[in-house]
Amino acid sequence: MQFKRIKILMLILFFLLDIFLLNWWRSGEVSQERVTDANTDIISEMKKQKIKLPKFGTSLHYSSYVAAQYGDRREMSLPAGLDVSTGATNTNTVFAKFKRDLFKKNGTGSDESVLSTYSTGYQFNPVLTANKTNRDRVYSQRVEGLPVIADSGIMTFQYNKSGKPVGFTKRQLVNIERLRDDRATITEEEAIISLYRYNEIDSGDSLSKGYLSYDRTLTVNGYDIFLPVWAFEAYSGNEKYVLKINAFTGDNLSE
Repeated sequence: MQFKRIKILMLILFFLLDIFLLNWWRSGEVSQERVTDANTDIISEMKKQKIKLPKFGTSLHYSSYVAAQYGDRREMSLPAGLDVSTGATNTNTVFAKFKRDLFKKNGTGSDESVLSTYSTGYQFNPVLTANKTNRDRVYSQRVEGLPVIADSGIMTFQYNKSGKPVGFTKRQLVNIERLRDDRATITEEEAIISLYRYNEIDSGDSLSKGYLSYDRTLTVNGYDIFLPVWAFEAYSGNEKYVLKINAFTGDNLSE
């Protein structure tokens, strides 16, 4: 008899637990719907203010903190065909000029194929390149699948007035370590909304597509610590500048 009562009591408890979990799940769904509606309202408000937005993504990404050290330029492997500066005081940077006979006079295709040899492990960075006031093109080292936008992980190709590459500067991160497991980042849409809330973009401004990237935060025991950020190029009248949002917290990291 006692066993039967306990069994009935357990069934009631399980039933109440199911109701609680169902209501909790529904409340979460409603909350997410409200967030989505709020984001839509803010995006609409930005468009009313003539802010030009890119075709942004709403997908979640996963990333982690990483630690890395500056690479010594004397240990960087470089292809032939370079005049490398050896008198520079900065031991973390390669200053190189291309020899005159390195490029053939048969179009830009050959230039790009040669440059790809020197930029192995790096990818073209449209945000940092757009921020330049000259013909330079910026490439970012890829770390844990993301491009680095800090100076310590980029290489910059210099071009002459004729549009021909004449040399580059290169910095490289080494001894890269992931500090924790991957966690979800905010979406590109949420990063754009954060920029608006922090008054980084205003009426009539234009915003480039956002790129999830790694940026330096601090230095601990000889290692630089990097976290994922959303990076954008913004245009306001004749001015242009890079905007950054912490991809974990949504905090403004723009300078």
